[in-house]
Amino acid sequence: MSLVAPIPDIQVRPRTSTRHAWRELQIHDLARWNEKLLASDASLLQYPLWNEPYRPLWLKPRYLAFGPVDRPLAFVCVLTLGFGPAKIGLVFRGPVSLHSNAEFAQSAIRDLLTWAHAQGYAFIRFTHSDERVLDLLSASAHVEPYDAFPYFLDYPVQCPDYIVDQFDDDEATLSSFDREARRKIRRAIEAGYQFRISNSADALAAAWPLYQDCSRRKHFKLDRSLAVYQRAIRLAQPHDCARIYSAYLNGSLVGSTLVFRDRATAHSVLAAFDMRHRHAAVFLHWHAMRDMHRLGASRYNLGPGPGLLARFKSQFCNRTVSYPGARTVVLKEKTFRLWEKLVFPIASGVRPTLRKLACHFRH
Repeated sequence: MSLVAPIPDIQVRPRTSTRHAWRELQIHDLARWNEKLLASDASLLQYPLWNEPYRPLWLKPRYLAFGPVDRPLAFVCVLTLGFGPAKIGLVFRGPVSLHSNAEFAQSAIRDLLTWAHAQGYAFIRFTHSDERVLDLLSASAHVEPYDAFPYFLDYPVQCPDYIVDQFDDDEATLSSFDREARRKIRRAIEAGYQFRISNSADALAAAWPLYQDCSRRKHFKLDRSLAVYQRAIRLAQPHDCARIYSAYLNGSLVGSTLVFRDRATAHSVLAAFDMRHRHAAVFLHWHAMRDMHRLGASRYNLGPGPGLLARFKSQFCNRTVSYPGARTVVLKEKTFRLWEKLVFPIASGVRPTLRKLACHFRH
């Protein structure tokens, strides 16, 4: 006898007084929805606590739920840019099922696109870790198999993520690292490095000069301002979903990482180290991942590993995870063609200026 329960589809109920099966959520309910998503397999990138801080960047999050009010079946956050006939939607790793044994029916996807068309979106760019959901989108509408808005990225598209599978036992997890990583951890302990934990936005502010110095040294951009990250930390505090981990030597800060979590995965969002203490990086991530494991995260996502970062991150694991490419759902053909011909070619050139302006007006 099989012990595997049949997988139910997320179906559309017969419509009565409501026009669409998807309904928009009120902002005062968002804290409750963070808790609902924590009980599901939804990606962190769908959580209100992650998306609300984008408002200063001219992105308005809109949240929708699918199914009965007392037992919702699915959720999606649509980051909205623009207004009127020029509205563009961005959906990162969504829509998501709220039940691990349920998958989307095509009718539910069609209803989501019906809502988007009624709201006046010209197109919506979707990403998802499950290619089956993207295939349902392609079967439900006109879809371009590329990213028509590659100027606000929140997912690795050029290289895979390095994700550490953690075990309940410290030694079992440690033994999964390569020998060099274990040696660095031992040496850091012997050298007297200390590990500290905080969930305060002020702790990130104290470490921010280290992040800025690291970004200049390694030639990468801090796309979001300190204020944006601090707001995300404050929204995450009631749910214990964000921590700032630090490494100290002789009272001086030498390393820091900002980590958010969803139900099963901790995500190292930012990491920076004093160049004279780079060997403490393994020590810091090791302690951060074990603390996140105690909060329930069985996986630790080190993020993508371009260039030399791949060598560092592969010390922790050989497992890399790649994601399907983005899909663009076209809802207004004429508007999309104008975007494709007139705006798309030049938008990437003005993106840095727009981001600087957004941060300037925020402060």
